[in-house]
Amino acid sequence: MSEINTSTARTASILAGAAAIVFFLLLGVVLTHGISQQYFELVHAPEKYTEELVEHSNTLNVIFVLDNIFIILYTSMTLFTIKEFRNNAPSFVAIIAIVLISLVAVLDFIENFHIYALMQQAKNGITASAEAISWQCAESMMKWHLAYFAFFMLGFLVPAANIVEKTLKYSLWFLFVPAGVLVYATIDTACAALFQWIRYINLLSGFLLIWWIMRNRSRL
Repeated sequence: MSEINTSTARTASILAGAAAIVFFLLLGVVLTHGISQQYFELVHAPEKYTEELVEHSNTLNVIFVLDNIFIILYTSMTLFTIKEFRNNAPSFVAIIAIVLISLVAVLDFIENFHIYALMQQAKNGITASAEAISWQCAESMMKWHLAYFAFFMLGFLVPAANIVEKTLKYSLWFLFVPAGVLVYATIDTACAALFQWIRYINLLSGFLLIWWIMRNRSRL
């Protein structure tokens, strides 16, 4: 069991709480406006893709602002969480998790910037190419699957001293990863929206669990 660093735990708790709030705001935008960035992470006909970019450009601008803040928060939260739990597993586990979550953040920023560039092109009458759309789909899939890998590794670092820690640990292994992978396996079925929302709920619950765990550890 690692020695508790109350300063690190407190910072991780604050970051987890902030990430949960921003993510909740993102979900609110999605529910209010009926469009999410996820639509533009998938392959659609160039004309339709371009039309949707223009039609929802104002909403996408809000989403990009929130999501860029969210990237900073969830990456920082994960790094502080890894630091807090680093002694619970061999050192290579923490190193792999750090590398993976850093790659996820880079790919997440690239995703936002690329879709934003396509949106600006679309507003100037330039249709998104099939190649650009396919590239974005592949890049987004890579981002999500590296995130699944990163949080899977994080599960090895999370202790299991109480029910909340056990819930986080086993959900990272047995819920977040399989449900996330099924998002793409079911994308052309009636279950597509269901697994999208399961992924959203998994993320939000993960942030809340980390907030609770780190909040309690910072009080010890």
